[in-house]
Amino acid sequence: MLSVMNTIRPRTFLALQSLLLLAGAMFAWAKLVPQFTGFYALYGTFLRVSDCAIPNPFTTACLYGSTAFLVALVWSLSAYQKPSLVSERRLRNFLLFCVAFAASVVAYEAVEYYKLFGPSTSAFICTPGVSPLQTPCFTGMLFFISAYIASVFATRRLKLVSERS
Repeated sequence: MLSVMNTIRPRTFLALQSLLLLAGAMFAWAKLVPQFTGFYALYGTFLRVSDCAIPNPFTTACLYGSTAFLVALVWSLSAYQKPSLVSERRLRNFLLFCVAFAASVVAYEAVEYYKLFGPSTSAFICTPGVSPLQTPCFTGMLFFISAYIASVFATRRLKLVSERS
């Protein structure tokens, strides 16, 4: 298996990473846009942040995760066009941060869902009352983990290529 991995070029992993981030960005924004339209249809403004039946999308983690997908996607496409070990390492670290962010949101959703610390009062959650394993944050976390793994392999391949040069 390792000999097969050593024959794969870095651009293959960079392309896989970009495809995973594109799929993640499309998924995240497909879940976020209806939240914005629903909130605006109900309240007629995006400025209301308290006493809301549904959470304001600007106050939820969904917006920040979706934005992180776009940032990582642009960064990944740039790395694909002009592969650089330093840039890929920084992207790998950013993706690790994204995984940690998504995992912390899923953990927070689990605490709220199972009411571990009393009744839920947070508007931070995108989908209140839904099992944490069925939330968009959980799916986004899986996309981030997959892109992070691809980034690890891309970084290793770029390092091998730079050492041979």
